[in-house]
Amino acid sequence: MNKTISEQALEAAIVADLMKAHYIQRQPSAFDKALCLDAGPLIDFVQATQPKEWKKFVEQHRESARDQFLKRVAEAIEADGTVTMLRQGVKATGCKFRLAFFKPETTFNPDTEVLYQANQFTVMPQVRYSEKTDHSLDLVLFLNGLPLFTAELKNPLNEQNVQDAILQYMRTRDAREPLFALGRCLAHFAIDPFLVYVATHLKGDQTVFLPFNRGDGEGKDRGAGNPPPKLGSGFSTDFLWREVWRGTVSSTSCSTSSRTCATATIRGSSSGR
Repeated sequence: MNKTISEQALEAAIVADLMKAHYIQRQPSAFDKALCLDAGPLIDFVQATQPKEWKKFVEQHRESARDQFLKRVAEAIEADGTVTMLRQGVKATGCKFRLAFFKPETTFNPDTEVLYQANQFTVMPQVRYSEKTDHSLDLVLFLNGLPLFTAELKNPLNEQNVQDAILQYMRTRDAREPLFALGRCLAHFAIDPFLVYVATHLKGDQTVFLPFNRGDGEGKDRGAGNPPPKLGSGFSTDFLWREVWRGTVSSTSCSTSSRTCATATIRGSSSGR
């Protein structure tokens, strides 16, 4: 089977499931390699949820407001990381902008629900992330234009599996690239139809990937991996995108074996074995 076609089938299934959960598919050309973000959803989110603050900012910067704002966000993320910026927001020339709104704990205030619903989750396939090479990532997931997760996909139908995805991250994804800087993305996933592994920090051959799987079996017979998919239900790993990535936005953490992947914006949680 053609390698590209085989991996595209898995990619297409993931994207289709995410779009059913109200993700929006974005074109890879929208990714800003220098700033490491997707400007469109970020600007749309800020203008829709914080119009007064945006107007104040525009009055200061006029025609350069958009570029100045994007530059400031990129600088803040580079300095303090995506999680901190999503939790605390960013300050820019006397203005304060929230970059995400988390799910309110109660429904007493309908305004907070409206703000929460304004979050834009997007998925972008085949992202050329580097200004130096033409390498591309199979998938990148974003919240309001800020990258959360990257994913490399493999399919045993073309004699490649999750271990090949791990090696791809280690050997051909330069950890010095801005997108792979510690704190920029929350996690990097290696995925095939049967297994998932995750790393939070790319360090070449020193990168530590941990299993992010449900376990197979019950009680004393429980083992590693994932249960086989039910007939017609998809893939053994589809819990990742059908439950974890498409769950409700909240402040949570996902357990990956003995470590914790701090994901303030992940849409759910899953235990890894």
